[in-house]
Amino acid sequence: LIGNIGRNSGTKPTDVFTDIRIARTLRFGDRFRLEAAADVFNLINRFNVADVNPLWTNAGQKTAAFDPRQVQISLRLGW
Repeated sequence: LIGNIGRNSGTKPTDVFTDIRIARTLRFGDRFRLEAAADVFNLINRFNVADVNPLWTNAGQKTAAFDPRQVQISLRLGW
């Protein structure tokens, strides 16, 4: 029947975020240092639902998702 929605039909599935950062500082003498870092967002590349449709016609359908795996690498030189 139209209009009969199941209980909790507008709720989102559980999100799992696995972000990791690896950083290292290398010193060159007393004056110079090099800071290296690598960040990985959504390491296991899981599909995480950002939003679902709240309307009764399509209740619970996925309408948006979070970003897939992303990698960011950085170097910083200090003196």
